[in-house]
Order: sequence, then structure tokens, then C-alpha cells
Amino acid sequence: MRRYRDDVASSDEVAELFRLIRGAEGRDALKKLVAEDWKKSAGDVVAGGEGGGERDWDKMWLGIQAAAHRPGRSGLFVMKRILVAAGLLFCLATGVLYWVMTARGHKTTAPVVVRHPVMIVPGGNKAVLTLGDGSTIVLDSAKDGMLALQGNAKVVKVDAGVLAYDARDKAATGVMYNTIATPYGGQYQVVLPDGSKVWLNAASSLRFPTAFAGKERRVELTGEGYFEIAPEPSKPFIVHIAAGEDVQVLGTSFNIMAYSNEEHSATTLVTGKIRVMPEGGAGAVEIEPGRQAIVDRGTHVLRVTDANVDQAIAWKNGLFRFHETGIRELMRQVERWYNVEVVYQTNGNDQDFSGIVSRSKNIDELLHTLELTNTVHFRIEGRKIIVLP
Repeated sequence: MRRYRDDVASSDEVAELFRLIRGAEGRDALKKLVAEDWKKSAGDVVAGGEGGGERDWDKMWLGIQAAAHRPGRSGLFVMKRILVAAGLLFCLATGVLYWVMTARGHKTTAPVVVRHPVMIVPGGNKAVLTLGDGSTIVLDSAKDGMLALQGNAKVVKVDAGVLAYDARDKAATGVMYNTIATPYGGQYQVVLPDGSKVWLNAASSLRFPTAFAGKERRVELTGEGYFEIAPEPSKPFIVHIAAGEDVQVLGTSFNIMAYSNEEHSATTLVTGKIRVMPEGGAGAVEIEPGRQAIVDRGTHVLRVTDANVDQAIAWKNGLFRFHETGIRELMRQVERWYNVEVVYQTNGNDQDFSGIVSRSKNIDELLHTLELTNTVHFRIEGRKIIVLP
């Protein structure tokens, strides 16, 4: 394996290597090699915490096996890229926990990012609050403390990136509706009048009352949000999504991804139980933790699948986390978080990526990491990212 990685293996040695990889006996030997390189590059830091390295290895092994079984030069090259990159991409210093590439048909040109004087930095705590009278407050520039009185609710900026509504001990009179919206490159957390917490991803909004009167607690979401709902069995919490469906809960935590430029919405349950009701109310389903309700944006057909919960909520934890994610879906996340425009000079349909990268990295670091797979390249022109073959 070392001879293959160093490009000195004979054709017979290459054939033997791939025979071993296709069988179970190759796993331990390759794992030992990668572990040694990983320790050299990452200073003996194990990614993912206790047990995380083993899980990450298993994910990478799937990509290696796929490459080994792929016919032709493409499979050989993918395998080499994985062996070479294994010791590099496990380095926490670069913000990369692991990175696996699976692709079909690619060139072997040297990776290049053409930098522009404009520094494209990651997003941060940015949002605009629209009050009941239509006036607005730019939250990222507002000082901590009370910002407004809405009905009987005090609107307080608790800390950078956190807005809270204090109305739990007051009568639900004089109810007004507020909207908090994050721009491209923004995120924010809001504590609702009942104590429920909502984290908004970039390019998202939440419309909500300043007090929850009546028999239900209803809010409206666009984009993506992570919810931790305060239990109140007599007053169910309902999230209405712009695409048409409702998500009803009693007390639970879940993530909703409902961007208008995605092909579907996805509601992922972390704890508790929720009911997802498509537009029109027909075909409502209840899902359990670890499951995901996906609603097709065009047909409104709902299906329930097992969820990759860590991937669904990675953004809330400051990470990009991909699993067999196509380049266009991946770059839509990049576009929203870094507030950039992405254009393509490639069909972008022949690459899938799996990996974890910190969202705190500048965009050129993220793009360079992707380029290490040698399946995609980028050119930066101002705030425009051009995806190249």
C-alpha cells in the first residue's frame, strides 16, 4: 500500500492491493497505514472524540471499497487519492475531521483556486427583526438589553446571536406578530414567549406572536430552523412551512429544512414525537426519533426514511457535514453560508462528497479541501465562485 501511495508499485503489486481491498483481509492492513499517517499529520489527535475515529474510519472505508470495485483508471485514481489524502485530511488543524470522495470520471489536473482581493469569510450572528408596526431592528449592530416592548412582551437581546421574548408571566393580551430573518451569511437564535428555542440557519425567517394565546402555539418558518419546544401538552406547537405542510409537536427537538431552492423539505426528529401534515392535511404521519419526513416540493408526496441526524443538525453545531452529497447540493449550502454566487462550468452531476468541515473556515480553505479530491476545481471572482471540471 505504501508503494502504491508513493507511485512506485508494479502492475502486479497494484493488482494484489486491489484484491486485498476487495476482501476482508485488507481492512486491518489499510487501517493501520492510514492510522499511522493520520497520527503523523494530526499530532495523535483522534477526530470525533471517543469512538469517533472508528466511525469515521468506517465511513471512509466505504468510499475506499467503492473505488476498489470501480473499473478502469478512474477507480485506481480514486483509490490513490484516498490513500494520499488519508493522512492529510484527518488533521483537525485544518478544520477537517474526515473527507471521502466518490466520483465517476474526472481529470487529474492540478487543483487551483484563483484568489481575488475580496476576502470571503464565513457567516456569523446576523439578523433583522421586524416588529408589529413594520419597523425593523438590525440585531447584529444592536446593543445588548431591552430593544422593544411588543404587546406585553419585552424584547431583549440577551447576547450576541440570541434574542429573547419575556412574556411567560403576563396575560396574553395585545398580541403582535414579529418576524426575525437571517440574511445569506447569517444565523440567529430566538427564545420564544413560552421558552421554546429556535435556531435559524442562513437565509431563513420565523414569524411568531409575541404571546401564545388560544389553544395552540403557531409559528411560520422559511429556510431552515432547529427547534427545542417547551412542553405544554394542552397547547400543541405547530410550525407552518412555506411549502404548505405543518409540523405539530407537544414537546420535542427537531430540525426543519425547507429552502425554496431545494427539491424537497425535510423534517428530522431528534427527540420526542411529531406529526407532519402535508398541504391539504391528507396523509399525515407521525415520526419517531432518528426518522425523517421528506415532502417533495413539486408533488407534495410525503415519505418517511431513516435520518442521518448528525448531518441534519450539523449546521447548528458549526459544521458542514455531507454524506454522498452532490456538488450542487453542497454548493447551495456554501452559497447561503458565505453569501456568494455560485455558477457552473461543469454539469456537476458526477461527484458525490462525504465529510465534515468547520463552518468557521474561510471559503478558500473549504474550496481547497474539496479540490484535494481532484474531482472538482474552483475559480473565485469577487464574490462569485465558479465551479470547474
